[in-house]
Amino acid sequence: MKLVSLRLAASTLALLIASCGGGSAAQRPGTLPSAPAVSWSGTLRYEARSATPRGLSMSVEQRPARFIDIVARDAQGAEVARTATDGDGAFIIAVPPSATVLAVVAHAHIGTHDVSVASDALGRNLHEVIVPLSGLAPQPLALVARDDDRTGSGGALHIVDTLLRGLDAATRWSGRELPPLFVFWAREGVSEWSYYRGERPAGSGRFALELMGGERGRFRETDTDEHDEAIILHELGHFVFDRLSTDSSIGGLHPAGTLIDPGVAWEEGRASWFATSVLGRPAYDDTIGREPNGSLRVSHDLERGFPGPTGPGSETAVSEVLWDLSDGVEGIADGDNDGVALGPAAVLRAMIAIGEEPGAIPELAGFLRYLVRINAVGAMPLKQMLARGMQPPSIVPDDDLPRWPRTLALPGRVTGKIDGVTTPAPSGGGPARPENGLDAVHAYRVFVERPGFLVVRLSVLGSGRAADHEDLDLELRSIRAEMIVASRGETPIENVGRVLQPGWYTIFVRDGGNGNRVGYELNVVLE
Repeated sequence: MKLVSLRLAASTLALLIASCGGGSAAQRPGTLPSAPAVSWSGTLRYEARSATPRGLSMSVEQRPARFIDIVARDAQGAEVARTATDGDGAFIIAVPPSATVLAVVAHAHIGTHDVSVASDALGRNLHEVIVPLSGLAPQPLALVARDDDRTGSGGALHIVDTLLRGLDAATRWSGRELPPLFVFWAREGVSEWSYYRGERPAGSGRFALELMGGERGRFRETDTDEHDEAIILHELGHFVFDRLSTDSSIGGLHPAGTLIDPGVAWEEGRASWFATSVLGRPAYDDTIGREPNGSLRVSHDLERGFPGPTGPGSETAVSEVLWDLSDGVEGIADGDNDGVALGPAAVLRAMIAIGEEPGAIPELAGFLRYLVRINAVGAMPLKQMLARGMQPPSIVPDDDLPRWPRTLALPGRVTGKIDGVTTPAPSGGGPARPENGLDAVHAYRVFVERPGFLVVRLSVLGSGRAADHEDLDLELRSIRAEMIVASRGETPIENVGRVLQPGWYTIFVRDGGNGNRVGYELNVVLE
């Protein structure tokens, strides 16, 4: 996909000039350097759409474009003046005579927040709207970034504003600062999905999200996320948790209605909880296309619940339980009167605190046990809350022993069986899920006491061949689930080894990918 810098002619931006009884024309290039700067003022708004049962709304709402950069440039493209809109979208800029255009840039830097929207994967080409000054008198401007222009400038500014809203909440709840963030989004820039991409480029100190922009020539009919506030905030949630707490996810798709690896369910579920908590409502919606011919890919009311599997392997269960922990305070209504009201700030701070414990790789059950252990909530009120929300109270066991991942002392040996074939899955979590299903992935945690060579040996109790559905893979990861080394052969023996420093690590035994069901023996030793 070829990506270019997105700049718009003035005709694509609604440029309304309030009457000031005439006025002199703006200075042209070539004016003597001693000529005074001219003060331009105005307001900037953007068009936003909202979710409906039949896709994004046809109608648009004009909202103030808060803290957006306004840049004056000369005929050579050099910047000669800069300002930013205020919280109401208003701005004043002193423009020297050499300036020929004003550029509205999809970038905001307010307080500790630094966010932008770019048309390339490295965040270099920020979305811009160009307003020629030639022939205009320096009088108040009313600028509106249209959503249906060639590049969707309204959508780009909607993304910026939504990110600011989420970052405001994250810093208010946590008391922590977050590094600069940019979003890679392009109208009709087809994307497989929306993602949190981590630091990009590596070592830059800038982090990236990627949002879907719709299929080429069909953005009105296909999946775009620039107006799906829940999706934008979900991906922002991954960034917030990655920077402030932990990462328990091995990744992969996470369809509703299945039980998946508890670490994946935790990360995806709490990202959805973050989105709804920022929005202050339990509705989590994801649109495809525009009404009247669009639809909702996801319509999940965290208060009413989602039909399907429950427990730590359920992404929807994670988001619903976290919502029930949070609602009832800070202006967030508690629709089912579940009896627990910690608030999103307390929940986020607990997530940060548990991440500071040695060997922390949280999931839902472990997090709930942690809340009981620190006396944030009692075990009985917590179990009553779970029952009211149609979740099994057994999520909170009576002891504090971790169920996932299993802790394996060194040297260690354990046996198990991977099943990514049986439907319904043995765990009762819907259809078989070879990629990252609860039955298809087993996780172990080991503590390396001294520097040494860790050897992990997986013995498959079968042929190890994919054709026989007896292919298993072996992965050694960090405590943040980052890949260190993996073995993905089709043999009865899979081995990995690596020199490691003291600390906690995770080991995953996984379905080879095409649906496998076979027993195994895992041996781990530090040499």
